[in-house]
Amino acid sequence: MKRHQRCIARRASLGLCAALISGAIPAWAEPSAAEKATAEALFDAALDLMKKGRNEEACPRLEQSHRIDPGIGTLLYLAECYEKTGRTASAWATFRQAMSESQAAGQGDRARKAQARAARLEPGLSKLTIDVGPEALAIEGLTVSVAGKALERPLFGIAIPRDPGEIAIEASAPGHETWKTTVKLGATGAAESVKVPPLTRLSVASSEPGAPAPSAEEGPAPAPAPARGAAAPAESGGDTTRLIGLVVGGAGVVGLGVGTFFGVRAISKNGEAEDYCKGGATCEDPRGVTLTNEASSAATASNIAFGLGTAAVIGGAVLYFVVAPRQTSRVQVGPMVDGRNVGLLVGGTFE
Repeated sequence: MKRHQRCIARRASLGLCAALISGAIPAWAEPSAAEKATAEALFDAALDLMKKGRNEEACPRLEQSHRIDPGIGTLLYLAECYEKTGRTASAWATFRQAMSESQAAGQGDRARKAQARAARLEPGLSKLTIDVGPEALAIEGLTVSVAGKALERPLFGIAIPRDPGEIAIEASAPGHETWKTTVKLGATGAAESVKVPPLTRLSVASSEPGAPAPSAEEGPAPAPAPARGAAAPAESGGDTTRLIGLVVGGAGVVGLGVGTFFGVRAISKNGEAEDYCKGGATCEDPRGVTLTNEASSAATASNIAFGLGTAAVIGGAVLYFVVAPRQTSRVQVGPMVDGRNVGLLVGGTFE
């Protein structure tokens, strides 16, 4: 059997060629010589496998051969291969396709044979119906897939021929749980019907991106009850105030450190200046004058830093221990002076 026939320059075939050119009948791009050779090799290998009864291996080769270089002969053998492997719905559909293409090509004998084979299979086709109720249909973005392929809405509720075996069915929609089931479709005229239920809405906080808003029936989510014996806003405000107190107090400690640094620098510069200025109220040595000025500047910076640092430490302590709402507390703030240190002492107790 020849794989396919082309239009030839005869009067009887002129109408078909015109139809192909105009697009009335689906036409494929002409395969290259290398592609034709590949298609022929696949076709021959498939026929050899079918003769040996290895139809499961033959069908994929025929499918690939027809994709590369479509032909009516290939379709007829592919339909027969499907029939031998129990894929009755695929065989029936392929025989009908071969019948249609044969009629269009003026190949009456092939068209009659394909029609007869399809008619013989039709009474024994197994069929599957997917019913989707109004509630499920109303869900925005609903998608129903059968055997991994999306099922168009016009096909809902229609008994569609399917190859026997286990068939996976899935329904999904944004913001809803995915529903899945598997149905085992029997052979020889079996019929199954599956109803897709309304999908369950996901329990996701509405503040998250993409989360569905609560429906009018659900109403707004109730506000959480405050903890017994405590005011949550006051506690939150107290935490913020204590945090500010820690930051201000920390800045004050840094200021005291800066003041200490400049104080030590002033003492050091002043000692160096005395080496150049040996006596008298006026120093004659330029280097001594410079060192004296630097010592004075460092002393000024030290005083300013100490002043600001002390104020910040006191302010931070007041914010942390006194202003922030917390447990009852007693705070003591005072200076600390000993033989080696000068600073601020902050202490307190909590009840």
